[in-house]
Amino acid sequence: MFAYRRNEWSRTTHKLYDKIWRVPSGARLSLDVRSAQPNVLVVLIDDHAAEVQLSGGDEWQTVVLSPRDFVNAGGESLLDWKGVRRLKLSPTEHLRPKRGDSGKARRVGKTWEGESPQFRNLRWQDSYCFLDFPRQRKAKADYVWTTDHMHVGVRWQPFTGRPQANAYDATRPVVATDSSYVQFWASWAAIEPTPKHQDYKTNPSPGLQAIEQAVDVCNAKGRKVEFVFFHCPAWASESGRAGGFKPKTGLFEGYVRRIASHFKGRVHAYQLSHEANLQGLMKGANVDFIINEILLNGAQTIRSVYQAEPAAHVLVSTTGMSPCEPCTAIKGLDGKGARAVNHFYDLMIGHDKLMTSVDALNLNVSDHSNGYGNMDGKIIPSVWAQYDLVRRKLDTANYRSKSILSAESWIVWDDAGNAHDIDGDGKKTEKDAYRKAVTIIGQCLQRGLNTANLPWSDNSSGWAMGLTKRRDYNGRVRELRPDIVVRASDGGPEIVTRKLGLRGSDDNFTIADGGGHVFTVDNYINPPDPNHLHYYIWRWYAQIAGGSDEVIRHAIAGEKGNGIVVTGSAFTGEERYRVSSFNRSRNHFTVLIYASGANGQTDAAVSIPSRIQTGRHYNNEFSRIDFRGEGFSDGDTYFARIVTKDISIEDGSDVNPNYLETADATVNDETLAVTVPKMHRFTAIEFVQRERGQDNE
Repeated sequence: MFAYRRNEWSRTTHKLYDKIWRVPSGARLSLDVRSAQPNVLVVLIDDHAAEVQLSGGDEWQTVVLSPRDFVNAGGESLLDWKGVRRLKLSPTEHLRPKRGDSGKARRVGKTWEGESPQFRNLRWQDSYCFLDFPRQRKAKADYVWTTDHMHVGVRWQPFTGRPQANAYDATRPVVATDSSYVQFWASWAAIEPTPKHQDYKTNPSPGLQAIEQAVDVCNAKGRKVEFVFFHCPAWASESGRAGGFKPKTGLFEGYVRRIASHFKGRVHAYQLSHEANLQGLMKGANVDFIINEILLNGAQTIRSVYQAEPAAHVLVSTTGMSPCEPCTAIKGLDGKGARAVNHFYDLMIGHDKLMTSVDALNLNVSDHSNGYGNMDGKIIPSVWAQYDLVRRKLDTANYRSKSILSAESWIVWDDAGNAHDIDGDGKKTEKDAYRKAVTIIGQCLQRGLNTANLPWSDNSSGWAMGLTKRRDYNGRVRELRPDIVVRASDGGPEIVTRKLGLRGSDDNFTIADGGGHVFTVDNYINPPDPNHLHYYIWRWYAQIAGGSDEVIRHAIAGEKGNGIVVTGSAFTGEERYRVSSFNRSRNHFTVLIYASGANGQTDAAVSIPSRIQTGRHYNNEFSRIDFRGEGFSDGDTYFARIVTKDISIEDGSDVNPNYLETADATVNDETLAVTVPKMHRFTAIEFVQRERGQDNE
């Protein structure tokens, strides 16, 4: 790199276009920086810039940047590295709008403080996750979300009164690139705390403003959005108290109508209640009230709003089920725990009007009780056994058309009382969360669960279950408690090392301990990492849903004529999972294979149908949109991208990764086939159709 002026430290290079420095697929830009004082480093790629907060001090700070981190004057992110020519490191830059654009120029960075920075190890850092690969679309971005679509995402709870925190969270990869959908808890008590807040135009509550900000961000990024209704404001409650209390008859329907009308077209799915099997979630109510007033009337109200012109499609589901075995069940259910859950499913499936009004039932996907969602050990010994239970009930009642969607989901990562030592080492750590994530997500997706979500980040709730750690997004935590922040390994805002609750706005909040067991830095397996260990497992599975791309379920492991066939000595071990999808945005198939016994020494052969087949529960005569027949025809040319690797249980890094692209092959007998050489435990495959004259996608 060179400097244009000797008295300035800015550095520039034009070597990015040289073949020697060609960017590997999915790579990120990385460098080490040392700055004596806290400063902002500007990294410029052509007309896009990224701002990097430098902590200052004697230690080297590693900076890792993806294309999405670079933004131009108009606020548009860089799609990929294709065609980039110039890289510059500087304290400040003026970004100018494109020629003919009436927008304003924008200044990034600020005056540099102290001595000039030092740089080392400027490099392209390889990625072995398809979510990092160039993702330019080939089809229309928006689409109708049906029960045939696959989604892996997060539950995001935006902070009321802290828009800066929410804006920062929206830029984190877990939301910005990795997730395909986002679930929000639409708390009635938070959105309409007083009667005047029913007027969303003139008196929007802080709760409504926070969730609306987050929803609009998700829409802009092409993420689908789901709302889950729960709680009741004091003014609407029969008891006069806010929270888990029975609402006055008819008032819930009004709330649902207001929310559906306000968010029509921006919210794509609704769950009508949260853990309605528990009395504590709606004190004073019974199961008849839940089914008729909350579920049936709620579903019919949403339908009426979305069917009114201009019509919009919407998915409607019922309620998740708390996995708490000893908790008191809502009045009208048989017994408690698993017996009550079993009864509740029977009541819903036996209610013709309700089943006509909803698209799906729900279940909580969690590690409760034994690390795998056990309730009584018999009716529901695990979360995937609960999925099987509900699927059998629906099939027996001739409801093959109805799906099962994920409700609230969690995997606890710390050493609290409700965490679990599943590896038998006498400790409850992030390593247990890693193992639980492999099993729970794999078991559920392989069976046919088409949605999976986990909490986006640690918060102040009683359970530590975030995929990522809280970050000191504006530096105030360091000002108040420098003892509970550490530098982040990615060069971004510092990592908060304690469960805490923030009280107040972005600029003046105070700090208190969070609820329940308060974790500390001692619970972090890798303190500088912005992510928890099980994030890397969740992200590997998230490849099946393709981020903002439109992705539908493809073959199902073990389904006759529509299966995912994996053979060979590498496909071995006590845990083995196979999941397949079809990316309609980019016209390719994705297959994920987990084999706990794979060791990188032997091979496996993989084959799937080359077209969307008629499935038992997906892509059939009941589907809202008929996708059958889509894919590749006999005689078409295709190739496969393969990433096979291990994921470190120490720090989540890729271990012995291998990326390869196969030679071209021809579709024969409507089958796509590939051999994975020296297969490791985690393997991802993309089958890509080769277009005429195409060298690579």
